[in-house]
Amino acid sequence: MRYNINACVIYDTSDGSLTLPGDSAPETQLSTTANALLSFFLRHTDVVSRDEVLKKVWDDNGLTSSNANLNQYLSMLRKTLRRYEIDHVILTISRGNLQLNPDLRIEKLDPDPAPITQESQPAEAPPRPTEETVSCFGTHQSGMCWYMASAALLLIALLLLALTLVGKEKPRPISLTPIPHGQCELLASDDMLSSVVKNTYVKNFDAVRQHLKLACKPGEPLVFFYGDKLQTNGLGRVFLAHCARHSDNAFSYCDNYFYYSWKPQ
Repeated sequence: MRYNINACVIYDTSDGSLTLPGDSAPETQLSTTANALLSFFLRHTDVVSRDEVLKKVWDDNGLTSSNANLNQYLSMLRKTLRRYEIDHVILTISRGNLQLNPDLRIEKLDPDPAPITQESQPAEAPPRPTEETVSCFGTHQSGMCWYMASAALLLIALLLLALTLVGKEKPRPISLTPIPHGQCELLASDDMLSSVVKNTYVKNFDAVRQHLKLACKPGEPLVFFYGDKLQTNGLGRVFLAHCARHSDNAFSYCDNYFYYSWKPQ
């Protein structure tokens, strides 16, 4: 489903892309969780509780929910849409409830799915086997077949467990290296630095940071990555994290930015 928000940006829930009206290529790509969050509020425009948002966006999708995660992604959505002159896309109501800003002009660009009619209903299931049908689950052999099926499933489960234990690799933490660059606290992974020239890496970092209008400040590290191996026709994926340092933790929270279509400098 595509939505035109305030006649400023076209949002596609199928892939989380944000496209300027009149353009064909998306300008920004929301992360999977941010996409699910914005899509939820566009489908539930009334006041909703934080617990309901956490259940529908995180718990029902097998993700770990917390108010900290919700606050982080709310901040990310507000900051992203502010670039398109859309302020306060999601409002905080009394007692911690949330609501899509009712002042926004939301236009659906795709029709709602057509209801299932009598003609479009799926055909009836074929009749179940009778005693004349050749089947393992006949009248006299069903008990034995169920035993055999259970044993086969148990054997498959044991084989999968053994393969998982044998093939499991010890997780390797990502090592981040500080890169001297003016007032910027720039951090890069060792894998990133081993694959690109340092001057090119810093040049691409400045291009992305200036496009996002992010200023370098003490205590706000920036982690930058771009994947040349994922490029297609010169377009690649880019990740930038703008973090705030806390006295108890290395990073207390980060605003993460993703570009799925970005031209390296």
